[in-house]
Amino acid sequence: MKYVQILIIVVAGAFCMIFCQSCNTCSRSQTIDFTVNLAELADLAIDSFHINISGKELFNGKDNVIEVSMLVKNWGNPNPSLLNDPANASGYLTKKKMAVNFGIYVTDMVTAGLYGQTQTVLKYKQALTPLVEGLGLQSAVDAKKVEAIEKNINNKNELLNIVSDIYTACTLSLSEDDRDFYALTMLSGGWVEGMYIGASMINETQSSNEDKMKQLIMENKATFDILWQALGQIDNIPDEATMTMLEMSYIAHIFGHETLLSSPPDFVIHSTADVTPKVFAEIKNHIQLLRQQFIKK
Repeated sequence: MKYVQILIIVVAGAFCMIFCQSCNTCSRSQTIDFTVNLAELADLAIDSFHINISGKELFNGKDNVIEVSMLVKNWGNPNPSLLNDPANASGYLTKKKMAVNFGIYVTDMVTAGLYGQTQTVLKYKQALTPLVEGLGLQSAVDAKKVEAIEKNINNKNELLNIVSDIYTACTLSLSEDDRDFYALTMLSGGWVEGMYIGASMINETQSSNEDKMKQLIMENKATFDILWQALGQIDNIPDEATMTMLEMSYIAHIFGHETLLSSPPDFVIHSTADVTPKVFAEIKNHIQLLRQQFIKK
């Protein structure tokens, strides 16, 4: 399946830049100021965003992205409060919420594992159980995979490989059941969480962090582009898909994709030169807002 190929790139990118310089977490209660015609957005998802991505193109990019993801820079220990509380898992009752927070929890679990937080990893492993059951993915996340997570908590490279295998199995299972949207929703959650953790750990007011801002944005833009294109290739879109694409469309516009936003941002990122501290702060703010929507029960 093409989505299995896509997920390998997106998963690797989701973990590539989540470790940056520590800073106090921004806490803002705001709303995104835009409106959109949801029916038109659904049509646009099928037509205008339809981009054929060949397996060759995906696999040519795969090694590069995975290689970058393994070069994790330990620029600071993320505050545990940045991660989504495992206790929230029982409150996600819709398929969309289960899928998106499966992706979020996997990213949080890997983050904890990379920092040797054994007990936290085990809590996330337990939190995944009701989501796996709710999505009918018991065969994809079997006892052997769970045991492998526990045995390799302190083996960073192997842990990433195991997580990629789990994502692959889950996405293949969902795709075979004609649930491609939920497979990509899962990946969207993982991507957003990685960006959220990384952006929250960078203080954009410090000029010394400008290179880190550029690296975080540009590395994650590459994987977002693939994810957004894949979302546009879905043939069978459930009713709730339009809302997910609405939630992500502001970031998509910033990254140069056509959207139906009535109030789009006044900047588009094409290169590292476009990532100024002001632009970074704007993206950071909207990633935080998007993540709030994703983890809301």
